[in-house]
Amino acid sequence: MPSDNGGMALPIPAQLAANCRKTPERTAWLKRLPDGLGSLERRWALTLGPPFGGEEVSYSWVAPAPRADGTSAVLKLGMPHMEGEHELHGLRFWNGDPTVRLLEADEELGALLLERCIPGTALRALPESDQDMEIERLLRRLWRSPSSPHPFRPLSTLMEFWTTETGARSTVDVCPRSGRVAGQLE
Repeated sequence: MPSDNGGMALPIPAQLAANCRKTPERTAWLKRLPDGLGSLERRWALTLGPPFGGEEVSYSWVAPAPRADGTSAVLKLGMPHMEGEHELHGLRFWNGDPTVRLLEADEELGALLLERCIPGTALRALPESDQDMEIERLLRRLWRSPSSPHPFRPLSTLMEFWTTETGARSTVDVCPRSGRVAGQLE
């Protein structure tokens, strides 16, 4: 869905636009997006390509952004959301192992310039048992204890947030006697 901001038509993936309409803070972020992209394009010597699309593009504007020096990169601007609060800190902490490398960042804009990673086989395309093994291998590589103090919240906080968010969007009822769930998510 194109967004018209200051005469500049900017393609916005449909699910990202829908999520931006949910709060005034996100709507304001979307209105500032074209100016932020222009500023980053100049400051980091980027050539922005069209944004990645699809149903999974729901919380960030992400596009190929090769640098003037030929470095293959991707620019990611995340709209304000709880799950993305510590992404920059995490990328700095892992420093490219086993994540993509962070090339540049602008915390104020929520912008990340990342090394370009060409995906292989989507995890969901694998048999479920192979998915479990891939996740297990990745988690072993990710597992490191940060030194204190650190900005990371406990996983329990994220789980509580997701539980509350899912419950607010559902028409699910739990039968008190059997514990069975009836209903559906919106």
